[in-house]
Amino acid sequence: MKALSIKQPWATLIAHGIKDIENRTWRTKFRGRIYIHAPAKTAIYQFTDSQTDVLHSTPTIFRNNCDDHVFSAIIGEVDIVDCVLNHTSVWAEQMAYDVCPETGMHILRKGQPYVWNWVLANPLLYDKPIENVKGALSFWEYAKFKGVPSL
Repeated sequence: MKALSIKQPWATLIAHGIKDIENRTWRTKFRGRIYIHAPAKTAIYQFTDSQTDVLHSTPTIFRNNCDDHVFSAIIGEVDIVDCVLNHTSVWAEQMAYDVCPETGMHILRKGQPYVWNWVLANPLLYDKPIENVKGALSFWEYAKFKGVPSL
């Protein structure tokens, strides 16, 4: 099965079902189940006010402390169900656009890098992560072995 390395804390938020979007600069046509891999390094991040509101309203306890996160491990699974621009989720990075006065259509501004919002669903957080797994860029294959839950 394919795996995707996602830096912490984003990987944990996705596996808990809190974060429903993964933002990437490249588009994917892949749809289906992937492993969520938390690499050795953490992301530099800051939550927006809307994201903080979501975190406070979820029943899942999420600590904003990277010491509590698992690193260099496959921590769960999720489905990629779509890949769009400017999704309405609080986790989606937005691209700037103008509105055509004649048609009302949204027109992306020229010169900005694309940010694709991968829409995620059906997350599964493993009770016991698969530890000591080195990741890779883009999608990569991880061979199943004993101890990996089957769905």
